[in-house]
Amino acid sequence: MNKQIEETIVKSFFVKRIQQRVLFELSSPQKRNDVFGRRNDFLRTEFMFEIPTPNSDPKEIEKLLKKQGAGNTCYVMTSLESDIDGEELPLTKALEGLI
Repeated sequence: MNKQIEETIVKSFFVKRIQQRVLFELSSPQKRNDVFGRRNDFLRTEFMFEIPTPNSDPKEIEKLLKKQGAGNTCYVMTSLESDIDGEELPLTKALEGLI
């Protein structure tokens, strides 16, 4: 895990009132999964867009993300049960690992 990247993500995409709690949970192996079970109302909606169904094709999702400005690499924050959690990966590989 890269704490600096995760702090930047939290401060950019989570509403201010919950940021410290999320950072605490991300730093705790016992609590990390709690972050990913949160309702979406803790995320800043101005950065969200809908991925239309069916939404299980990594190549199509990659195209949509690239249209929104995504780069070729990304930092994966998922859960402790994932072998790619906390990794910087090419966007294509990350999407294939999550879908």
